[in-house]
Amino acid sequence: REILLELTQKARTLGLTHIDITNQIRQGFFGEEVQRLIIGTEEVRVWVRYPEQDRRSLGQLDDVKIKTVSGQLIPLKELVDYKIERGEVSIKHFEGIREIRVDAAQVDAYASTSEINIAIEEKIVPQLKANFPGVKVEFRGQAEAAQKSGSSMGIIGAILIMLMLLILSLNFNSLWQGLMFFPIILVGPFCAMLGHGIEHQPFSLLSVWGVIALMGVLVNDAVVFLDKYNRNLKEGMTLTDAAIDAGTSRFRAILLTSITTVAGLYPLILEPSFQAQFLVPMAISVAYGVMFGTIFILMFFPLLILLFNDVRKAFKWLWTGVKPTQEEVEPALMDLKRDADIINN
Repeated sequence: REILLELTQKARTLGLTHIDITNQIRQGFFGEEVQRLIIGTEEVRVWVRYPEQDRRSLGQLDDVKIKTVSGQLIPLKELVDYKIERGEVSIKHFEGIREIRVDAAQVDAYASTSEINIAIEEKIVPQLKANFPGVKVEFRGQAEAAQKSGSSMGIIGAILIMLMLLILSLNFNSLWQGLMFFPIILVGPFCAMLGHGIEHQPFSLLSVWGVIALMGVLVNDAVVFLDKYNRNLKEGMTLTDAAIDAGTSRFRAILLTSITTVAGLYPLILEPSFQAQFLVPMAISVAYGVMFGTIFILMFFPLLILLFNDVRKAFKWLWTGVKPTQEEVEPALMDLKRDADIINN
């Protein structure tokens, strides 16, 4: 319990502050060092305070005299109103700002921490800010760690995507065909989010790890598709026939790979044990991402190939002023023509 002081109007008129009054009370009851003496080899500190009989009880506070700036001695009871209440056990600060920390542990271990934080932010925080406008609310602990990890993973993910596109461009000897994989990479996260919605699971940091694995699977299927398309062009097929044949010839291989992947992961998704809950988000990302991503590759990747061909034609037309044919802008046929020219020379 503490003695809480509240200044009267008279104290404010005299120019006194809380610090002025509390310092003088402390000097009288606790004391203040006024001098240090050296006696022999020892240092002696001299403290000054009220005599013991004047500081035995709290009732003697009424007899305390406070000195003003002008030197007047005013009884304490005329300058402050005081009461005895329970005070702050400790005052915590975070980055120089006073902090009140609320810690909590989940009762239900299977509950989603992110959903609980969202519920707090939507239902409790607005009411708190309405009553106390100066309060700033921050979520720390697991939420803060997830936010930091998400930020770092975003940077690393962007670097990995650029490296992946660079490697694919070098592999196919074409920047255009390397960029063709970018929509495939972007489809992965959306397919994973759709799977989480179907399974009624929140999209968490663990889900992101599954998305990273998913990107590799989808890109692998697209690489097989595009490689077959390039070989069809080199064998003399037209652009449209090469795209259709690549889809039909690789349909069974891509579909079987996707079905076996989903079938292998789905028992893990349905596993109710506590230990499996850490792996379920990753499994959902991979399984549903592969499922819907495969449909996108088989149905829309041939159209994407034709779309990129039209874009390359338009760019070359604008650059040279001569409208090229479909085959003249295809990297595979351009490489084939270059190799033939080298052999002839």
